[in-house]
Amino acid sequence: MRVLISVLLIAVLAGCTHVRSSQDVSVSGQGTWLVLPLVNRTATPQAGLRAAAIVESVLYRHGVQRVEAYPETDNDGVLFEASSPAIRKKMAQWITTQDATYVVSGVVHEWRYKTGVDGEPAVGVMLEIRELPSGEIVYSGTGSRAGWARDSLSETGQKVIDKLLKPVIN
Repeated sequence: MRVLISVLLIAVLAGCTHVRSSQDVSVSGQGTWLVLPLVNRTATPQAGLRAAAIVESVLYRHGVQRVEAYPETDNDGVLFEASSPAIRKKMAQWITTQDATYVVSGVVHEWRYKTGVDGEPAVGVMLEIRELPSGEIVYSGTGSRAGWARDSLSETGQKVIDKLLKPVIN
């Protein structure tokens, strides 16, 4: 019986999304929201771009009317990493040219399939929302999740990002 309870507890915990974030934050979905590519701190190419695309979709789903993504320029494409000082400077300049209310940025800490028999997807993301033009951080949150063997990596990422943004947008 104890073994059964232990197995059930492990199964429940394996599918949980763990989130730590700013408390009691509520920001308006009105105005224009900018989405920057997330800094990729993983070994997975383009994890930051993939996560940023999911952020855009989740913002729309929660009522944000206008979302503008940072445009890929100068053939940054496949090897684009938002962490280089030159790219960060270009993104900061782009932000100043936009008439926006908020900018979403962050870091992808994990974006991979675990090794092993089942190869479960594992995602770890940190998101920040800054109010413009002041640049003041109004929300910061981090979340992680290990999915089930049949879950996709993007599905797992979507669950984490949704869990981070859903309680914030009113």
